[in-house]
Amino acid sequence: MLYKNLSVFFCLLFATSLLMADDSERHLQVDGMSIYLGVIPAQLTSEKMHDNASSKEHNYHVLIALFDSKSGERISDAKLKATVAPLGLGGHTKKLEMMHGGALSYDNYFVMHKPGLYRILVEIQRGESQTKSIANFVYQRPKD
Repeated sequence: MLYKNLSVFFCLLFATSLLMADDSERHLQVDGMSIYLGVIPAQLTSEKMHDNASSKEHNYHVLIALFDSKSGERISDAKLKATVAPLGLGGHTKKLEMMHGGALSYDNYFVMHKPGLYRILVEIQRGESQTKSIANFVYQRPKD
């Protein structure tokens, strides 16, 4: 009985660590900011957004939410650019636009042709500051 309880415990511990690892890949702390990454297949978004970019094949909607690490308040006065590229290769850089509605975030569409690892490099400039912060995410694009 003890061995059965221990094996259940270790299975739960392993599953919890996997969930926490996934969350840590989508959240970074950089220069006093909490930065959250979201990536959604474009087919699941509204066609009204970004000139019908959602209808193009292999397009993904990349979203970034920014919060002040100390106060927890949303950051809405930043300018963001993102570069999305397969690991080890060059990519495309686009300005992330302010998305309004229920949740304030910065977003744009990017093409990710093949399943695999992608680097999503986000450049953040807060307010009138000339200083730029960099957040570097690695995203696993799933198979179709």
